[in-house]
Amino acid sequence: MNEPGDGRNIILFGPPGVGKGAQATILSHRYHLPHLSTGDVIREEITHGTPLGLRVREAVNRGDFADDETVLGIVMSRIDLAPYQAGFVMDGFPRTVPQAGLLDELLRERRRRVNHALFITAPDETILARLAGRRICSKCGETYHKEFKRPKIHGICDLCFGKVVHRADDTPEAHRDRLRTYSAKTLPLVEYYRGTGILVEIDGSSTVDGVAEEIRRAINGD
Repeated sequence: MNEPGDGRNIILFGPPGVGKGAQATILSHRYHLPHLSTGDVIREEITHGTPLGLRVREAVNRGDFADDETVLGIVMSRIDLAPYQAGFVMDGFPRTVPQAGLLDELLRERRRRVNHALFITAPDETILARLAGRRICSKCGETYHKEFKRPKIHGICDLCFGKVVHRADDTPEAHRDRLRTYSAKTLPLVEYYRGTGILVEIDGSSTVDGVAEEIRRAINGD
């Protein structure tokens, strides 16, 4: 059984559009750890019609958010799998301090813990400019960006050849609403993880490679 702290369990959090997904992918490849994107996992559960997925679908159909217990159950169903025992890179969860507390409690029961909480941030104007360039495949949901991650064929998804579009809800006002929600619900995670001694603050306003290098140095203790 793992001793406390064994493995490399990394979470990334920060405002929408700051580049968490890109950095999680880089970390996954660099340290040979599975990338747990909670949004992708939840969509899989819904698609496969699992009991947890059905609970999320019911909440969405009511116009609500899934409760913490359901989302955490989905997250832990992955973390308990064999490929995750040596560690994981997770983005999209936790989103609130109560979720972080529940996650820590369940990890302790498994004699594990989060080793690094990477807080990636950037000025609002930088984030809003990046969000304006987001694009998505209308068929499979793969994400792109008009500057940082263009499809190989303009307007065509690399994975499924679906049409890459600008989402209807990707408007400046919607982006500002997401930032306000983030500030109210997710930003308090900074103090939570600072209190545990594992917070790493990362300047996300640099290039993708620049941010990745700052994260590498922080994790390796350079």
